[in-house]
Amino acid sequence: MKNIINYLILSICLGIFTSNAQESQSTILKNFESGNYTVYKLNDKNKFEKIKKTWPVEITKQGDNVSKVLVKRAGILDELFEADVPGYPAYFAFKNFRLSFINDYAVYYEWNGKQQATTKYILVKPGGSFNGSPEIINKNIAAYASATFKKQTGARANVKEAKAEIAEADRKINSIEGKEVTKIEIQLISKPSKVAHFSEAIRYGVIVTLKDGSQLKTPNLGGKIPWEDFTLSNKGCSNTIDEVRVEENASKIPNDEIVIQVASKYNTSLKDSKSINTTNNISVQVNRNGFYGADRAKATNTATFGASQRGGNGHRLTIKVKTVKHKQTGISINKIEIYDETKGELIAQYKLTPSTELIVNANGGKGQWGSDATSNNFPNGDNGGNGGNGGDITIIKDPSVSKINITANNKGGKGGRGGKRYNLNGTTGNVGSTGNNGNTNTQTKSVSLKF
Repeated sequence: MKNIINYLILSICLGIFTSNAQESQSTILKNFESGNYTVYKLNDKNKFEKIKKTWPVEITKQGDNVSKVLVKRAGILDELFEADVPGYPAYFAFKNFRLSFINDYAVYYEWNGKQQATTKYILVKPGGSFNGSPEIINKNIAAYASATFKKQTGARANVKEAKAEIAEADRKINSIEGKEVTKIEIQLISKPSKVAHFSEAIRYGVIVTLKDGSQLKTPNLGGKIPWEDFTLSNKGCSNTIDEVRVEENASKIPNDEIVIQVASKYNTSLKDSKSINTTNNISVQVNRNGFYGADRAKATNTATFGASQRGGNGHRLTIKVKTVKHKQTGISINKIEIYDETKGELIAQYKLTPSTELIVNANGGKGQWGSDATSNNFPNGDNGGNGGNGGDITIIKDPSVSKINITANNKGGKGGRGGKRYNLNGTTGNVGSTGNNGNTNTQTKSVSLKF
């Protein structure tokens, strides 16, 4: 199949160049055959030195076109050089090396970003001859390559078009379009033991059974069905192929399960779904800390002058908790809603088991450093900026709640270091003051949530 595809590409590219165009490697190689080539190596004195052992060279031709050249370096190491542009190659490539044929020999060289060649070996065909300096060879190869590159525009366009046509033909061969499908089935490839906010991905594929009993599969199951053949309508998780992740917002998981749903694009009655209960037992961390003093201008969108800026305050947060029953398993889970009072916005909605930890950070930001003294006239370092205050956190428990696991961190930010003095006559700036810790209080009263 690969040889057929290569031949199609080469055939499409053939014939777009006139006889007066810069000769491609395929044209030059009409005068070359496979065989044992005499090798000249560039030595430490920057001169070509003939080595005793010949290297076998195998030239693969498809019609008048050459697609690859196998060089057995030192007679034993296989190096497969492939055409840079099928149909009109300027060189054949293997790793960082290139191979171009000119006159009676092949030049084995490296190519740099400055469009320069550095020759490593010369491979002379049986019955051929070679006599030249590295400088001349490098110059000739660079000139040949640059001239040939300019003639490859049409070939590259044809290769791109040919590959697109082949890709579309390949898609149709493997597609379920137009085929008699009897069943579509979702197959789980991997499922983590914990299915919750921020859990590992659940990987899945699709198996299609045809009327004759044969099966087609998606690429991740070893098949070639294009995912474009299916319509996804997942619930409680991302609407993505190959793998899905649980929604981070609990309001999007109303039934405490994720549902992977796949239907045929060509017949929507052919479909399958796979439901997975959430376990709600992965710890979640929420960060609403104050900003670092040096970021004050960006954080507040106001101009600041000099260093020693005070750290931002941690945000004031309200956390509401209500216990409900898991809609699939019946176990108790806590519905949690977090509201940022500082920003005036709802920032999170989670469902966690009562023992699963929720970590909430509303610490004050660290103060900026003080500027160092710069001269005899200003020998004193500036004081560091003060740390921001920790944000107040209020936890409101509904009477239904018997257990919660919330860790609230709302310490004041540390002060910035003082600036260095300029000389003995100056003084080092003072470290900024640490911000005040925020208050944390817990209340019990009836709460209503928005999910």
